[in-house]
Amino acid sequence: MSVMIGVEVHTQLNTESKIFCSDSTDARDKKPNENTCPICLGFPGSKPKLNKRALEFGMLIGLALNCKITGTMFFSRKAYFYPDLSKNYQITQYEAPVATEGHLAIGDEKIRIRRVHIEEDPAKLMYVDGDINTAKYVIMDYNRAGTPLAEIVTEPDFTSPKQVRAFLEKMSSILEHLGVYDSSKEASLRVDANISVDGGERVEIKNITGFENVEKALSFELVRQNGLRRVNATVKRETRHFNAELKTTSALRTKEFEEDYGYIFDPDLPTIVVGKDWVEELQANMPELPDQRVARFIKQYKLNDYTSTVLVYTDKCLADFFEESCKLYKKPEVVSNWLMNYILKSLNWRSERIRDSKVKPDTFIEMLKLIEDGKITERYAKELVKEYVDTGTSPKKLAEKNIVKMSEADVEKIVVQTLKQNSNVAEEYKAGRKESLQFLIGKVLAATNKQADPNIIRKLLLKELESK
Repeated sequence: MSVMIGVEVHTQLNTESKIFCSDSTDARDKKPNENTCPICLGFPGSKPKLNKRALEFGMLIGLALNCKITGTMFFSRKAYFYPDLSKNYQITQYEAPVATEGHLAIGDEKIRIRRVHIEEDPAKLMYVDGDINTAKYVIMDYNRAGTPLAEIVTEPDFTSPKQVRAFLEKMSSILEHLGVYDSSKEASLRVDANISVDGGERVEIKNITGFENVEKALSFELVRQNGLRRVNATVKRETRHFNAELKTTSALRTKEFEEDYGYIFDPDLPTIVVGKDWVEELQANMPELPDQRVARFIKQYKLNDYTSTVLVYTDKCLADFFEESCKLYKKPEVVSNWLMNYILKSLNWRSERIRDSKVKPDTFIEMLKLIEDGKITERYAKELVKEYVDTGTSPKKLAEKNIVKMSEADVEKIVVQTLKQNSNVAEEYKAGRKESLQFLIGKVLAATNKQADPNIIRKLLLKELESK
């Protein structure tokens, strides 16, 4: 079985104003349809004016994806009727996009990038009392209309849904490092995925959000198309919708062909000539990209490839957090170990990203210094992490609140009591079953609320066991 998958990635560009007017792109505190003007509402006679920053962001994406920047480009009108387009056409690029002929490496494979172009986002559709198939009616919020989008179109080079997900995760990291994309904004990255099996008809799954959902949608479609082929049924060329709750796709409409859109040159916008100097300036000021950052982490911090990759590609803010922490505590291996194995696990349990959490580099390092100075044990710190991530409270204050100062004499009393309560285990140790000692250490540690030093417990246990 051969599988061909291509994707179209739509990302909202992180500009302050919309692509063809001066309205703000941030409408999070706005009422529906409040953040609009005649241009983004598509009123007759309104004249668009291109946001230069949006164009530069598109060019940066093209450069980061090893594309050729188009020397002369222009905008077109993509005509189709849909409720979220008040003027019945979308201003986009088709014949002369920002960039073409690039690639992005995923493992040992190169995924070819056909084109990168910029366009306007349509309005937001809200389905009342149902979903796209069952809603009683639809209302539209034009606050989002006119937000600049970059569309990244690949060739059909993917051979599995898992590979697509890896591509999207790497792409998202590149966009974040470029500073052109804010993943915290609603619908900031959406995917249209095209899939065909054994050279059959191509099916498009429209407007999928979330990398896991893209993988699930393609996996379902792969099974569905295989099932149809096994019973000699026809796979129709169509556009389908992915239901994230049911994890299934359903038919939306017959798939359009490019010629159905009737692209025409937009006479309200000028042709743009991109000079060599402009491209070179953007190239010279290109931020450090994820692969470059991974290589630097290996060289600068002496981390291995796996650790560096996890820190960089999990979340740009995680990599930033790591570097800020290393400025305060000059032991990168210790920082990365606690960050990946304990902080990140606690955040994942809370379904929280480090950028949205109460964890800060200075308080995180405070905990590592408490361990280094012997004021708390590593074992106790592993428990402390959970409360620290939950509250963001200073680990020093948490330790002072929770730890009861224990002298060696206090621990010795608990050791004696534990041996009385577990005399059979003590006898097993004396009979040569040395692993019994670890069991007893664990019992004493639990009795001290994990606050006593395991090395002191071990010493006192051996003293008592050998004296009898």
